[in-house]
Amino acid sequence: MNKIIKQTFRLLSVSALVPAMLGLGICRSEAAEVNVPTITAETPMDSVSAIHEFFNSSEGKVRFQLPSPETQYGWQHTSRFYKTAQILRDGPISVLPAKPDTSIAGVTFKNAKGETETVDSHLKNFPVDALIVVKGGNIVFEHYKTMRPIDKHIWFSSSKVTGSTVLALLEQEGKVDVQKPVSFYLPELAGSVWDTVTVEETADMATGLNGTEHDEGTHDERTNPKQIWYQWAVSVGLFANTINQHKTPYEVMATMKRVKPGHTAFEYNSIDTFVVNRIVESVTQRPLAQEFSDRIWRKIGAEHDAYVVVSDQGYSMHFGMVNSTLRDFARFGMIFTPSWSKISKTQIIPDAVLKNIQTQGKPEIYYGHYLGDAMKRSFPEETKLTNRYQWDAVFPDGDIYKKGVGGQGLYISPARDVVVAYFCTGDGNGQEETMARAIVKAIQ
Repeated sequence: MNKIIKQTFRLLSVSALVPAMLGLGICRSEAAEVNVPTITAETPMDSVSAIHEFFNSSEGKVRFQLPSPETQYGWQHTSRFYKTAQILRDGPISVLPAKPDTSIAGVTFKNAKGETETVDSHLKNFPVDALIVVKGGNIVFEHYKTMRPIDKHIWFSSSKVTGSTVLALLEQEGKVDVQKPVSFYLPELAGSVWDTVTVEETADMATGLNGTEHDEGTHDERTNPKQIWYQWAVSVGLFANTINQHKTPYEVMATMKRVKPGHTAFEYNSIDTFVVNRIVESVTQRPLAQEFSDRIWRKIGAEHDAYVVVSDQGYSMHFGMVNSTLRDFARFGMIFTPSWSKISKTQIIPDAVLKNIQTQGKPEIYYGHYLGDAMKRSFPEETKLTNRYQWDAVFPDGDIYKKGVGGQGLYISPARDVVVAYFCTGDGNGQEETMARAIVKAIQ
């Protein structure tokens, strides 16, 4: 039917309209039309074949980021379309007892239009694939729409806090000095502007460099081959190499230049996450998927292995491509709460690491750029939000939040001992994060 896709979304981060992308003239062919069942695991083989055809076109890797019937399936079966590395579980499964709180369905919140929604109405009217609320180690609310508890879903940019968590643990152990320049740990970038960028600035997405993901001002980061971010996306395999580029990720990043001092602006950029991930691998001399597995996933009583997409170079793409079941997503969140002892024999996140995340952000650099302003719309009553170590929003009360493209999210309230985790196949503008905070503040 040659239907031109009119909405596109911010790649591997909070979603937003990108009018410049319309210039691609991306179309959907008749052969790619599918009718995905309510539960995507029940998709028949002929439709699965059509979905593969859909994503195998030269534009398919970009279109993987856009909500559609095809991505309704693709986001729950990512390993069909990319090479992956396993994130292994181990030991007994940690039990999360079900203690339903029926009041949660009636919790209210206001959307961007000022309209009042309830949790129940939002789940009915928006493309929320699944949502879970865990309080005190108990499942108090759990909802599935297009997936089952055993199905895995992509986290998108919620993945970013996996690598930054490992980095924070290495810092706590004295194995990483975040005040050192990035090139100290990544000699591939020696002699470039990364000699002047600290690890901490990179972890906080405040490098002061160009090549940002959303804040170049031209809004063509994903459509213009001259843009650094576009070239980096090609180099790691996010975009098809239609421009005959033969640069490594490090060669692309070495061309970046300073435009402002570090730690003066929060400018969201998956390149920064890529750097954090490679620093972890440089220090540990192990693939990040394996390090994350050994330090965290094998210790939380996960029900299932998780997995992460890897680039052609073998890099674990923890900046946006981790996949797991919903309950295991929530278990990861629980390591930041007092209920860590319900799932782990040891305290994985030291108190000092959590305090660092909660208190060392810089509110003065948060607003005025893409993501800070997006969070202001989601949390209009908050005036002192910060970011820290890849977390999108750190609240004055110590709550922390991370979002992924298409409406993935992990909201953690250490003080209230609550985790809200959810997967969506939407445009990322459903304000599930607003709903999550309302849930956390409402339940006793």
